[in-house]
Amino acid sequence: MRLSVTRDRAGRYFVSTLVEERIAPLPVVFVAGTREPRAVGLDVGLASLVTLDDGTKFDHPRLLKRYAEKLARLQRELHRKVKGSENRKKVRQKIARLYALIGDVRRDMLDKLTTRLVRENQVLVVEDLCVANLTRAARGKGRRRKAKLNQAIFDASWGELVRLLRYKCEWYGRQLVFVDRFFPSTRRCSACHAMGPKMDVSVRTWTCGECGALHDRDVNAAVNLRQEGLRLLAAV
Repeated sequence: MRLSVTRDRAGRYFVSTLVEERIAPLPVVFVAGTREPRAVGLDVGLASLVTLDDGTKFDHPRLLKRYAEKLARLQRELHRKVKGSENRKKVRQKIARLYALIGDVRRDMLDKLTTRLVRENQVLVVEDLCVANLTRAARGKGRRRKAKLNQAIFDASWGELVRLLRYKCEWYGRQLVFVDRFFPSTRRCSACHAMGPKMDVSVRTWTCGECGALHDRDVNAAVNLRQEGLRLLAAV
């Protein structure tokens, strides 16, 4: 057996061991009363962290916003300390511990959420987002708004959420389907498939001009993702 001892920036020690474990796939999940595998469309966002095609929404914890005041106070305290002093080192460690707390809470929340989604569904469909492109540096007009948007995306940890879904689906025998990032999941009417207008992120509901269906922005996107994911799966 091999053990590794590490120390993080917050001063915490961790002991890690490498073991081999065979994880048995979970039983196949079917739609009630049928032999059709249960599928779910997942729309990740900022108003809600994850929205399912049945209308279920999981709140965005907004941990950086929750602890913003405390972080700002510690940063101001840090800049008042003499460089190289013991007091400055103490404040730096307080900041590191607070960031470690935020990271731990975020990882715990994402781990529980993804485990639930994988256990309850056989097919999971998500959009193939490129977080690096979405969080490019803010420049020019509107850079402050873009900077806040970038921070919110980092706080949501979409990349980590998808990473967890990916390996858990492999572990438990589930199918994870990625829909192209340019698929118009938000603009397309999930009822008649007519294309709606481009919308600002502040628009949360819209009405289809063709069939008159009233859509919740995120739920409509999740339904469209599920439909497209099942189409791609059937084609493969």
